[in-house]
Amino acid sequence: MNTQPPARRILIVSYWFPPFSAVAAVRMGKLAKYLFERGWDVRVLAADDTNPRELKVEIPADRVLYTPSTDVDRYIEATLDRARSLVRKPKAESNETPFMKTVKPLSAAGPKQSSLVRTALRRAYQEIVRLPDNRAGWLSYANKAGDRLIASWRPDVIFATSPPVTSLIAADRLSRRHHIPWIAEFRDLWCDNPYYEYSPLRRSFERMWEARVLARAAAIVSVSPVWQQAALQRFGRPVITAMNGFVPEDYPERPPVAPEASGPLRIVYTGHIYAGHRDPGPLFAALRDLGSRAADVVVEFIGTAIEAATSVADQYGVAHLVKAFPPVPYRRSLEIQLHADVLLHLQWCDPKEVGTVAGKIFDYFGARRPILGIALEDSIVAKMINERAAGLATNDTAKIAKQVAAWIAEKKAGGVAPLPPAASAGLERDVQFEKIEHLFDGIVAGAPNPTRKAG
Repeated sequence: MNTQPPARRILIVSYWFPPFSAVAAVRMGKLAKYLFERGWDVRVLAADDTNPRELKVEIPADRVLYTPSTDVDRYIEATLDRARSLVRKPKAESNETPFMKTVKPLSAAGPKQSSLVRTALRRAYQEIVRLPDNRAGWLSYANKAGDRLIASWRPDVIFATSPPVTSLIAADRLSRRHHIPWIAEFRDLWCDNPYYEYSPLRRSFERMWEARVLARAAAIVSVSPVWQQAALQRFGRPVITAMNGFVPEDYPERPPVAPEASGPLRIVYTGHIYAGHRDPGPLFAALRDLGSRAADVVVEFIGTAIEAATSVADQYGVAHLVKAFPPVPYRRSLEIQLHADVLLHLQWCDPKEVGTVAGKIFDYFGARRPILGIALEDSIVAKMINERAAGLATNDTAKIAKQVAAWIAEKKAGGVAPLPPAASAGLERDVQFEKIEHLFDGIVAGAPNPTRKAG
């Protein structure tokens, strides 16, 4: 007779999951792999998205249920086109030549007014339809698929990660219908997100919605200790912090690699540029102030919306020191990071973002290359970089210029040295995931599943 206890069962609800390339998909893919290898019976409910299929699925494919998702934004342009037609001048009878009939008339409102109308209508549409976010079209598909799955396979706990917040709503509804405890994870905040884009009236409504949803969660997982304290105060639920991390085996070469001794100092950024928020301006100002010494530096941006960085470089007169490249697959980005001299991290230099810890910073630590962080010095990320002697994090132009000059000299003397092992110690994903697994164990132990039987 088999005396082994039945495997603990967990349903992960995540809009993003491999192979679709997204930061959230990387974290959830690694968490699913970790739990699977630790003996959990893992199932994943995810969306069949249009993002590039670049990530490896590291659990058996039959454990992942992908569902369709309606794009709630697909009606925006059609709606705007119809609205624009209403403000055009009505066609008058005329004796226009065939040529003149091919010339489209300007909007009666005029180009500027028409643009303002379109912008206002787009914002109104998004305010109403994107509820709770632009992935709301996944909710009904996720719930129906979840109901069918739970009918034949009942998890002990449901774990949902946000953003998108739609994942939390789906998990909460499945939890209520099937009486299964659920846990909410915030990789970014909901109503307190520093990049919240809707009106104060909607935020007030969402705060009440957020409070109701999270009051039903068994626990909350945060990726930032600052957010953990805020969640404890607001929601009164058990909260743990389990940050992102890096996986040494994911790098094409085992970090660290030998430093490059020739060529200019290569400062490399990989990822998305958030124009107007995560600003490389302090670095460009420092390069400007270095004068002729800056000729020994090249700053490479690889990712999306990078034209924002090149535009800022032009404002500071250092565009000739900047190169821009399109996004690359995840593993290729890790390879690029390994061979950079210095890795650039950007954070919004605003008190609202002192608690944000982007997932990319952990890949940087894992690559064991020095990090230049543009951030407030009292932010979590700045403290991580500075206290671990992993480089420099500041928005002080003079400090940045001094550090870049030191790296230029080090490069000329034989190459910028890699970070010591202590700089990244404890930031591995498995170390962080142990905290989540311990939380899961506690929830499962306190909520026995009557449908599970020992083998």
